[in-house]
Amino acid sequence: MMTFSTKYPMTDESVRRKIFWLLKRLSSYSLWQRKRDAWAYFVQRYENALKTWPENKTNGFHPRNIIWSYDALRLYDEGLIELAQGNRQVWQIKTGEFFQLFHSADLVESNFYLPCHERGVQREPYPPEVDRLNTLRLTATYWGDNLLYPPHGNACNIYDAAYLLDEDFYSYNSKQLAYPVFPKNLPSVPEGRSIIIKTGEPVPCDGIWEPVKPQYNHKFLVIKTDVSGFKNLGTYNYFIRGMNAPLQVYEDMLLADGWGYRDVHWRLIWEDTRYCDGIIPDESEYFLDETQGKRIQ
Repeated sequence: MMTFSTKYPMTDESVRRKIFWLLKRLSSYSLWQRKRDAWAYFVQRYENALKTWPENKTNGFHPRNIIWSYDALRLYDEGLIELAQGNRQVWQIKTGEFFQLFHSADLVESNFYLPCHERGVQREPYPPEVDRLNTLRLTATYWGDNLLYPPHGNACNIYDAAYLLDEDFYSYNSKQLAYPVFPKNLPSVPEGRSIIIKTGEPVPCDGIWEPVKPQYNHKFLVIKTDVSGFKNLGTYNYFIRGMNAPLQVYEDMLLADGWGYRDVHWRLIWEDTRYCDGIIPDESEYFLDETQGKRIQ
């Protein structure tokens, strides 16, 4: 379980702006189009390798890899058609095209080159030519692109802003994913909408939500009257319409494992209505430089 980091507090305006921008980026049409194009190029090169490499090399690939790869590509294409119309149910568990392609892509990763894998995990370095293919596969991955799927459990997907802001998370299994480059002037975060839901309630619209604790005015010091404001309880999450609002994970050193799960209120910060008019706006600010990353100062 990930620990919370005081390095990236959500009380810091710059942290709030960066998390807000990153969640909009990860849920953008342009990012998923780039994921699709990178995956298509990988599939093309992978199929060519299967046709031209000697059999003693290609025998190391799982025989169903190419089938899973093309299945994921098909689902990318189907999902992008839906997302271009503003339908974010593409991330819905089981039924969403992007959720289904995640399963196919995960099978490719877990069984990519069997001589170097053990129980679905890479344990040894790939041969150079295989590693080059795998690098192409990884270009379709953006750190945090799994945060759009409704959580499998009853707890929110992201608990700590460090998960997206700490560069160390962008390296895993000896692989390095590109760290995003932020615009010089990040837009401010909206003040928030009046839509408030509680853990377990259905999410009424797509968008970015903040876990909060309502602050109340009191009559005679003890009787709660109207809401006077909200106290932030953690980092933003991206929710899609129809899922149930999850629990929040919080740190409590008095508990046996140091972690607890609590019901919270979720306040809508920003409703995602992009593409509902069939227009894909200019989203080039999300890809200022994909050849290098920059650590947040």
